Amino acid sequence: MPFSAFAPILRVHLFVLAAPALAAMAESPVPLFDVGNRALAAKYQLSDCVASIVTSDGAPALSVTFGARASYPNIRFEPGRVGFPSDWTGRGTLAIALFNPGEKPVEVGLRIDSRAATDRGRQAKAEIPPRKGARLLMPLDGGGAIVGMIGQPPKATARPGDIALEAGTTPFDPKGIKSLQLFVGKPKARQALILQRIELGEAAAGPRVPFVDRFGQFNGADWPGKLKSEADLVARRDVEREALAKMSPLADRDEFGGWAAGPKLEASGHFRVQRHGGKWWFVDPEGRLFWSSGITGVRFNNATRVAGREKFFEWLPPEGDPLARFFGGRGAGRAFDFYAANLVRRYGADFESAFFDVATRRLVAWGVNTIANWSDERSWALRRVPYTVPVNAGGPTFVVTERLKAGKPWVRTFPDPFDPRFAAGLDAKLSALAHIKDDPWLLGVFIDNELPWTEGAPPRGVGAAALDLPPTAAVKVALLKALRSSHSSPDAINAAFGTRFASWDDAAGPWKLDAPQLKSAESALAALDAMIAEQYFRTCRGAVRRHLPGALYLGCRFHVYNREAIRAAKKYCDVVSFNIYAYSPSEKLADEFAAEMDFPVVIGEFHFGATDRGMFHPGLRKTEDQVDRASKYVAYLTEAASAPWCVGAHWFQYLDQPLTGRGDGENYNIGFVNATDDAYPELSGAARKLHAALYTTRAKAGQSAQP
Repeated sequence: MPFSAFAPILRVHLFVLAAPALAAMAESPVPLFDVGNRALAAKYQLSDCVASIVTSDGAPALSVTFGARASYPNIRFEPGRVGFPSDWTGRGTLAIALFNPGEKPVEVGLRIDSRAATDRGRQAKAEIPPRKGARLLMPLDGGGAIVGMIGQPPKATARPGDIALEAGTTPFDPKGIKSLQLFVGKPKARQALILQRIELGEAAAGPRVPFVDRFGQFNGADWPGKLKSEADLVARRDVEREALAKMSPLADRDEFGGWAAGPKLEASGHFRVQRHGGKWWFVDPEGRLFWSSGITGVRFNNATRVAGREKFFEWLPPEGDPLARFFGGRGAGRAFDFYAANLVRRYGADFESAFFDVATRRLVAWGVNTIANWSDERSWALRRVPYTVPVNAGGPTFVVTERLKAGKPWVRTFPDPFDPRFAAGLDAKLSALAHIKDDPWLLGVFIDNELPWTEGAPPRGVGAAALDLPPTAAVKVALLKALRSSHSSPDAINAAFGTRFASWDDAAGPWKLDAPQLKSAESALAALDAMIAEQYFRTCRGAVRRHLPGALYLGCRFHVYNREAIRAAKKYCDVVSFNIYAYSPSEKLADEFAAEMDFPVVIGEFHFGATDRGMFHPGLRKTEDQVDRASKYVAYLTEAASAPWCVGAHWFQYLDQPLTGRGDGENYNIGFVNATDDAYPELSGAARKLHAALYTTRAKAGQSAQP
């Protein structure tokens, strides 16, 4: 991730509090207005919504059904209409209690508009689980969030199950509240929520400190499997070592993890891709059908910043302590790796070799047959599990969007594929992989990750972003040349883009296209997007073929994209990759594009998380607990393995992220393994059971399809 967070319209982050029983807010919240008052119901402003008074938890409440026609169906409340005060001075939190009566999660947005901002209000989103209630807390002051952590530790005054929303950086004036609204973003079906209460409360107190123990765990709660001592680490090591020795590889697999009990196709000595039986498949070096079930990030560098945050930690190694070797960085960037320290405690001085030995044995035992992106090359070298290689194209880039992530600036850039340095850089990086060019264990190569093909609010494609560059940028030169060829004069440019250029020289400068211009020039900009995509993918494929001639080119791991980018990827990639963070792989458009254009897809990343084992954030897709997390993993992979267009799916990632955040603030419960190197038994057990039946599941799916 993936350095991506949430939908472009939302410039803030979701923080889920999973606390033990804590005290209620220091002072009782004050109702903003009575949502169950029938006299007020006619004054609510509805956009593709239906609202009615119901009874919930024995009290009047407001049932809101969001439609699926509008992009953002919403219910809006204004002080002048509903009668609540427009001055919220002295109040630190807006609290909204919601209940989801449905059988599926509902992702709801909360927005507060004040006279301080004209284009967008203070807003965030949260996911309400099915048949569950939650209280959303929006700070009205600075928010007090710890910079560098997306998931925050429980506030000292939090209630169990509260969902805290970060304040963000949009200008906000508590003396001039204009409206507040609840909305759903681009729904595919009608969704209902019950609004129980809207209240103003005092600002929540900060977290209790320190909140991190000597093992990198949260110290404010207990849970099954929580580590209590160094001796337990060694005991767990020995128990697992014995268990892995007894756990044989799955019976229907060949050496590479292909389907030994299935059809035998041509053995080419390397991985390839082929249609067979109406489905796309990888074919392994021995000619066996292969479906790639992978885990990314098989490595042990998991540092978190400690500089300026020392009070959060019960323990950090003093100078001279052998574990002080796991400090890194300097000054404000000083960091410490609790996971590496725990590996030393668990495995001793030879912890690095032990890590890769145990990790790869775990993968084989779980039935996982791919060491996926972001993994250490030492995990490939054991030749137990096939692997993918990540390559960052690098070279000159240009900015597509800028925003904040976890309170820190975050810039999204795109490589300039027309600059000669782009191709030269690719050649240099791929030639450095010459030692694996004939390795039969190499599944394929990904180049880049989650490029911003179209991003922002309103969305801006790479063509529009490139037009905003100076005339010396290679991509700008190429686009201007194409525009002069396809448009007879500056007036023709103005007609297509809504610009006011008096001459071609004027058009050479940066183009500051506003939202109406982006909308009116969609077709013209799409042609420029296609031109950039064609150059990008053609260059990448050429470099792979020159330096790794037997390797599959697996694309760029789409996260946001448009038709133009997909069309070019289909033309040049052996397999097109999408990172699909959803509850099922068909929730995104990858399946529709694959069916329309007929290409194989590998899902580069997906995950689920929960906050029942001491972590502060569940990741991009929330589950109730570890049992539910394992269940959703099985459901996702079962659907992916049954889809004729899908040739694999890779979980992100092997380890939980650090409790206090990695470099960009992500601190998600998304690992198969936690901070103390213990595998989550629910997830790993479900994985082995799933994978034991995976090939027969895929073979039986849609048996009426013709080859």
